[in-house]
Formats: sequence, structure tokens, C-alpha cells
Amino acid sequence: MAEKIPPELQTQIVKLQQLQAQLDRLAYEKSVIDNELREVNKVLEELSTLSADTAIYKIVGNVLVKKDKSTIEKELNDRKEILELRSRTYQKQETLLRNQFEELQKKVNELVQRYYPQSGQSSVPPKA
Repeated sequence: MAEKIPPELQTQIVKLQQLQAQLDRLAYEKSVIDNELREVNKVLEELSTLSADTAIYKIVGNVLVKKDKSTIEKELNDRKEILELRSRTYQKQETLLRNQFEELQKKVNELVQRYYPQSGQSSVPPKA
């Protein structure tokens, strides 16, 4: 016969699953930001090797638009700043969520121990 999980434990397990889902979503969003940041850094590095009078084109919708190097560099540096800020924000959120997750995990483990205590020591000796 299947044993019913106590409501208190069930509630905490649901919260734990929700926190795990939040952590997964946050990790995905942070990876997207970090990938874009790497791409911006690569482009800035490549631009640094070009002379100031090199023709540079930017994609705007379905059209390539000629821009001067300094304008592109400024736009990319601005974007880089924003991405770094967002990455740090996601990192802080992830740290907070991980701490909450660990605390809740301890609580769930304590509840499991309370509702499902381990029976006495096994009379079978452990295998060597």
C-alpha cells in the first residue's frame, strides 16, 4: 500500500522544485548573456586591429549600414557595460537562490528524517 506524503513535506518539496526551476532558468539566461558578452569582446578585439578609416558595416534589420569605427566601438562598449552589469546581477541572484535552495533542502531532509525515521542498524555486516 502506498504511503501518503505528509502535507508539510509535500509543500516543501514543491517549493524546492520551484527553486530548482528558477535556478535552471537563471542559469540559462546568464549563459545567454555571457555568450553575447564573449561575442562583443571578440568583435571589439577584432576592431582594435583595424585602422580608423576601414569601412565597417553594421546590420540594421535586413540592411547593412556603413558606420565609422569609433561609433561602432562606442556602441559595443556601451553594450558590453550593460551585459557585464546584467551578468553580475544574475550572479548575485544565483548565489541568493542557491543559498535558499540549500536551506530548503536541509529542511526537507529534516522533515524526511522526522516522518520516515531510519529503522535500527542492520544486522547484516557491510561487505568488505
